[in-house]
Amino acid sequence: MSKQQAALIQALGAHAYVDPEIFKAEQNLVFASTWQYACHVEKLASPGDYLVCEIATESIILIRENDTTINAFYNVCPHRASRLLEAEGCKKRIACPYHAWTFNTRGELISAPNAQNVAGFEISNYRLKACRVEILHGLVFVNLDNDAESLQQLAPEMLSDLEAYAPHLPELTFVHRTEALLECNWKVAIENYAECYHCELIHKELTGGVLDMNSYRIQNFAQSQKHLSGSQSGEKRVYAFEDTSATDFVAWWLWPNFSFQSYPGGRMHCWNWTPLAVDRTHLTVDWYFPSPELADWERELIRHHAATTFREDSTIMALVQQGLSSRAYESGPLMIDAEKSQYSEHAVAAIQQLWRDAMGADYE
Repeated sequence: MSKQQAALIQALGAHAYVDPEIFKAEQNLVFASTWQYACHVEKLASPGDYLVCEIATESIILIRENDTTINAFYNVCPHRASRLLEAEGCKKRIACPYHAWTFNTRGELISAPNAQNVAGFEISNYRLKACRVEILHGLVFVNLDNDAESLQQLAPEMLSDLEAYAPHLPELTFVHRTEALLECNWKVAIENYAECYHCELIHKELTGGVLDMNSYRIQNFAQSQKHLSGSQSGEKRVYAFEDTSATDFVAWWLWPNFSFQSYPGGRMHCWNWTPLAVDRTHLTVDWYFPSPELADWERELIRHHAATTFREDSTIMALVQQGLSSRAYESGPLMIDAEKSQYSEHAVAAIQQLWRDAMGADYE
């Protein structure tokens, strides 16, 4: 088929990014049925350590039961519906602040005031409602869909690469968080991440001093994508690094809103995009290093990333969201080349198809 004969793939219509009803439907059809990143295992290191996070508008408790088990429960008492915990901490028992119903770290009710005087009441009949947890090479994920495929089934290539590029990830320690409130729909942010058509224009230091753009490629898998690039060498590098065995840039994105990256020098960080409103997204980038005592080049890497690529994307994504609200815009073509080069938007097309599959024909 000639270039003239090939059909262009059109991007999603603007309504997918600006309609509050679509955003509301996504909470159930996308986020309540996919694996959502919660934390690194370091956050839940000891029995009783807990973390409260929000997934698809639900408050979820993650709590370590023992050395091998982390449990996840809806943060709601089965008695009269009070929230149970906030933020993070360590508790061997979860006591409801309303009527002191108390649960162990397995979610089992172990005491309820006046229970012995209530006819027909059996403590064993009540427990916290659980949801699924999986640990992927030191990263903790939660899924509200009890019938969802496991992460190992959905993204085996990602797991294999995590173990290859970050063999010590479970033992790494948190050193820094870069975060921003993005003024855009979550899909604008994810799609921006999934292409480098814009990189040489927007990210001049990234493309001129970190990545070798001639080698940058993105590979699509069923529900994940791999980004791989060589790095700049010698005087072109904007930061020096000590580990010359880890010169590649590699990133894995997992549908719908998580990514793991290893920057040249072998330093790891996790990206998580949390949708707050149809035009607001909270982005966190958590860095994990071998030691909490940072070398100068590690500090410079974090600083440089925040000051350049991170900030530059935040600015352009806000402009995209503004344009999507214009009556003049409907849908543009995705620029996909046959070689799937560094300029190709084939990964954006794959993400948009995953969205269509999740949402169904009613939201086309």
